[in-house]
Amino acid sequence: MPKLSRADQAARISQNEARRRKEVALARLREIEVAEREGRLLAADAVEDRWLKVAAAVNAALERIPARCAQGVQAARDIRDAERILAAEIRTIRTELSDALRTTGPAR
Repeated sequence: MPKLSRADQAARISQNEARRRKEVALARLREIEVAEREGRLLAADAVEDRWLKVAAAVNAALERIPARCAQGVQAARDIRDAERILAAEIRTIRTELSDALRTTGPAR
């Protein structure tokens, strides 16, 4: 077998490296496709849309606190009583948001 020049050896290494990189890239694409089909990988726009909806729900819930708590806080016997009223409302909001997230499922 004839001895290859340095240029030919470099070209051969380059072809081998190119083949290896192609195989690695194809394997990664297949893994991504499988992850998408299995629901382990979500589209970025779907995730962004979901988080915008979550942020809007949190914002709306926070804005309802004054209206839902004003009378109770005004009638509170002392600061601790007012804190208990507000804390109870915050727990209610957390539960509502958590339940809403569970029932709507993950972003798809």
